Amino acid sequence: MMSLIDIDGGDASKYRLIGDRVLSYRFAVPHDAELYLGDVLKITDSTKGLTFFAKVSDLLHGCNFSDPKWDTRPHTEHFYGIGEDVFILVEALPLGYVGEDGVFRKPKTIPTKFSRVEQPEAGDFAFLRQVMGEIEVGVMKTGQGVLKDVKVALHAAVMRQHMGVFATTGMGKSNFMKVFCASCMQARKFGLLIVDPHGEYVAGGRSSSGKATQGLLHYQAGRDGLSVFTTRSDGFRKKYLLDQLYLDYDDFRAPDLLLLYEHSQPQREVVEMLESTPGSAVIDFFRTTDFATFDADTYTGHHPGIARDLKNFSPSTLSVMQRRIMGMLNRNKGFLREKGSSIPDIIKALHENKVVLIDIPGMSEQSELFVLSIITRKIMRNHQGEDARDEEEQKQVLITIEEAQRVLGSGLGSTRTFREAAMEGRKFGVGLCVVTQQPKNIDARVLAQLNTFVVMGLSDRGDRDIIASSAKQDLSRLDTEIQTLEPGEAVISTIGIPFPVSTRIHLFEEYIQDLNGRPVPRSIEEGLETTF
Repeated sequence: MMSLIDIDGGDASKYRLIGDRVLSYRFAVPHDAELYLGDVLKITDSTKGLTFFAKVSDLLHGCNFSDPKWDTRPHTEHFYGIGEDVFILVEALPLGYVGEDGVFRKPKTIPTKFSRVEQPEAGDFAFLRQVMGEIEVGVMKTGQGVLKDVKVALHAAVMRQHMGVFATTGMGKSNFMKVFCASCMQARKFGLLIVDPHGEYVAGGRSSSGKATQGLLHYQAGRDGLSVFTTRSDGFRKKYLLDQLYLDYDDFRAPDLLLLYEHSQPQREVVEMLESTPGSAVIDFFRTTDFATFDADTYTGHHPGIARDLKNFSPSTLSVMQRRIMGMLNRNKGFLREKGSSIPDIIKALHENKVVLIDIPGMSEQSELFVLSIITRKIMRNHQGEDARDEEEQKQVLITIEEAQRVLGSGLGSTRTFREAAMEGRKFGVGLCVVTQQPKNIDARVLAQLNTFVVMGLSDRGDRDIIASSAKQDLSRLDTEIQTLEPGEAVISTIGIPFPVSTRIHLFEEYIQDLNGRPVPRSIEEGLETTF
C-alpha cells in the first residue's frame, strides 16, 4: 500500500487511487481528512484522458503497520506516529466516466493506478444537467453538502412506468409529494391524480412535527395547472374557486365493495356475478328488495335479470350484501348521488396535464379507497378505449396511491383495479405513484413494475433489502447511506439519470416562493385571494 505524505496542504489532488476492481474503487486519505458517506468524488485519469466519478460508500481506519494490535497496546503513540502511515481508507462506488466527447458512460473500465482523486466542482457535473428531466424535485447532494447548481429533475416520459416513494414517518414524504405536485403544475407534461383525505394539500396544514405548512393553492403562478374537487363547504369552495366532488351510482361497481368489507366466498361470488352490472341497477335492486320473501321465479321488480342471476344464493347472503350496500351509500352520501358525476371533468383536467386534487378531509380510509378505486377504474377504461390512437396522441396520467400497502400488499385479492393499473397501465399511458412506509409489504410483482424509486430514509433492513432487490439500478451498495439519510434527503433511482442520485429535496414553501417569482410565459387569471 502506498504511503501518502501531505506535502502541500492546499493541494486538492493529494489522494491517489489504489483500487483494483472495475466496480469498486479504493483509495487512502490523510487521517484528518473530512469525508462523508455519499460524497461524490472525481478521479482524473490523465493517461487515458477520462474523468471518473465515484460515491463514497464506506470509511475505515487503516495503517501501514504489520502489527494488527498496534493501536491497542500501551503507549502506542510513543512508538507509532499518527502521520503518514496512519490514514483513512475510503471505499467508493463507481458511477461512470466522461470522455473527451463529454458523454457520460457506465463504468466499464478502470482508472489508471494512482490516478488523482479530488473533490469535484459544480461545473464537473455539466453532463448531469444534460440528462435531467422536467420535473424538478431538489438539488444534488454530496456528503454533508449540496451542489446548488445541479438540479435533480425526473423525466416526465417515464412516469407511465410507475414510481415508488418510500419513507418512514417524519422523513419528509408529504413535503416531497407537494414539491412533486408543484413541479407537475409548472411543467404540464402529464396529468397527476392525488387523493387527500387529510386536507393538507389544498391550503396547507400541519407537518408531523406540528409546524404549519402551505398548500398547492399558495403556488399562485401555477394555479392554471391545478384542479381541485372537494367535499368541503360551499364557503370554502367559493373562496378558492374549487369544484364540488360528486360520484354517481353508475360510477359504482359491485367489486368496489371488496375494498370496504371482508367477504365470505358466497359473498364474493355475488360480487363477481354483478361485476358488469351498472351500479344504479345494483343499488336499486338491493334497496327495493325484501330478501326475507325473495323468490327469483316470482320477482316482479325492475331488475329481473339481476334476480335470475342471484336466484341460487341464500337469503342470508343477499341480506348481508344489502346491508353493506346501504352502509356504503350512507357512508359516502356526502359525494355519492343518484345522477351527476365529476369524473368526466376529472379526466378532462388530467388530459389537460393538470394536477387533479381530490380533497376529502375528514373522510374515512374506506371512503378514500372507494373514491380512488372508482376513479382509477374509470381512467383505465377511458385509456383502454383510446388505445387505437397513435402513441404520440396518448395522454399520460399518474395516479398516486398513499399508504399503498393497503391495496397492493401480497396476498390481497380485493384490489384488482390497482393491480391491473400496476401490471398493464403503462401500455395505456397510466402510471402509479406508490407511496408507502412499508415497501416490504407491497407485492414483489408490483415493486418489479416500478422504474423510479425515491427512497427517503428507511430504518428497517427488510424494507431496504426489498428496495435494493427491486430497483433497476444497484442500490445495495448505498444501504448505509440510505440508513443515515436525514429528513428531506433522498436517493433517487430513475430511468434517464445514469446513476442513483442523492438529493436534497426542496422545502415546499421555499420552492413555490421561487416558482412564484419566475417569469410566467402567459397571463393567468388567478381568481384566488392573496392571503391565507
